[in-house]
Parts: sequence; structure tokens; C-alpha cells
Amino acid sequence: MTRIGVILLQDPSKIFDINAPAIRELIKERNWDNLVDKNKVVRILNFVKNDIVFGFSKKPLLSASQVLAEGRGYALTKSILLKTLLDSCGILCRFHAFTVKKELYQGLTSPLNYNMLPNNLISAWIEVFQENQWLVADGVLLDAAYFDSLQSDFHEAQKEFAGFGCSIFLDGNIHTAWNGKNHTYCQRAAITRDLGIIEQFDWFFTEFTKDFKLLGKISAKQANKVIYSRRFSK
Repeated sequence: MTRIGVILLQDPSKIFDINAPAIRELIKERNWDNLVDKNKVVRILNFVKNDIVFGFSKKPLLSASQVLAEGRGYALTKSILLKTLLDSCGILCRFHAFTVKKELYQGLTSPLNYNMLPNNLISAWIEVFQENQWLVADGVLLDAAYFDSLQSDFHEAQKEFAGFGCSIFLDGNIHTAWNGKNHTYCQRAAITRDLGIIEQFDWFFTEFTKDFKLLGKISAKQANKVIYSRRFSK
């Protein structure tokens, strides 16, 4: 009975709720359906990146329309919203899951809560098919204002930076903004285990239920306070 309940609660059609009124109204309001595919992708990625700011909710797993209503999200919930919007507009995309080291979230929660986190946490990004190739759209994770505020910390790191929701290689070629032809990354340096492209979402949301709950150990109130203060620190 419990297992059936979990499946119903985490029904992929309810998570990627492409027919939710708020999703349909947004697409109509932004006129995305009437754009050529390249422009659709640019507008949708920019929307998820900057209009849905980086932040946490009390529940670690939300439907796309719930993420839209909250106006903020982290890697998993932003990926859910991004895939839903791209799917709704007929753009070929895929959901790539993996685990990340907890250092990704260092600084966003208290030392006590941070120590209680497992060493590896579930995460994801979306890949979009454009220019005859699959392009990683992980750059939508951190809004531009917040990412810009983090860059002052990069000089303290050597080869990579990890913390405050960001984990990137400092190779002098950092791409978080999409130009239509490039990969963008915000958490690549934190990946510990590749789970591959997820196609069976009923399995995924059931198999990793405990992993989603562990993300709830990150205090949304505390993390959002840190994020807000850093976003407007300059």
C-alpha cells in the first residue's frame, strides 16, 4: 500500500504537469509557441535561469507549476520546470540525473545540518538538442545576479570552486550563459556518480524517494537567507 501511495504521489504526469493552467498561460503570455525553435530555447532557458531565481522550498520535490508559483528552485526543481516548458513547446530535451558531493551546498546551511547531509546527494540537469547535438543547460541553475556575487570567491580556489550551490572547474573558460551552441555548467565539478538519461520517471521518482527527502535536510529558510544576502551583497 505504501509503495503504491508513493507512486501516485510522485506520478510523473503530475510532476511534469504540462497541462497545468499556469504553465499554459505562461507559454501563451510569453508567445513562445510562435517563435522558431532556437529562439524558444533561448527565451525559456533565460526565463528559468533568471525569473526563477536560485533558492529552496520546504518540500524538496515539486511539480513544474509549483516551482513556477514559488518563483525559485534548485537543480532538481529547476530541471523539472525546464523540461516541462521545453516539452510543452515541442523542444527535444532529456533529463540527466547524477549524484553530487555535499560540498556543493556548503555555506548554505548551518555546520550541524551540513554534517548531517550524506556525502552524496541526488541532482540533475537538462540537455537540449540543438545544432545537431545535445547541449547541457545546467547554467540555468544559478540566476545571473547570484552567480555574479559568487565570483568574488573564485580567486580563493585553485582548480575548482565548490560551495553555495555552485561547483565548477576554474579553467578560465567558465560558461553559465547559453549562446545557442555551448554547454553551460554550474555543478559539473561536484558530480560523483552518473545515473544517466532518465526515461522511466515512475521508476526514478520512486527509486530515489529517500534521496529526495535527504535534500529536505537543507533548511530552506536558512539557505534562502544566505542566497538573498549574497545576491544583493554588491
